[in-house]
Amino acid sequence: KTPGGRRRNHYDKQLRRVTVARPGAAPLVFATNDLQSTALEISQRYKERWGIELFFKWLKQHLKIKRFLGRSENAVRIQVLTAL
Repeated sequence: KTPGGRRRNHYDKQLRRVTVARPGAAPLVFATNDLQSTALEISQRYKERWGIELFFKWLKQHLKIKRFLGRSENAVRIQVLTAL
């Protein structure tokens, strides 16, 4: 821990900070270990990922699924179809 009581980051690889400006909104800041892709490519991946997160949030809220019982595509499909 640091003197202030906060935990130190134990990730020992190099990280890159990507900032995405948004008109009329606060900028988004991402930390990534992808040192090869452009900032635009990284921001597009995060945007796609956010869409996936929102989809699963919607599934959980509307189908009353608290957590998924499996990680495979088939397990999630069966649980969603059962909830319908």
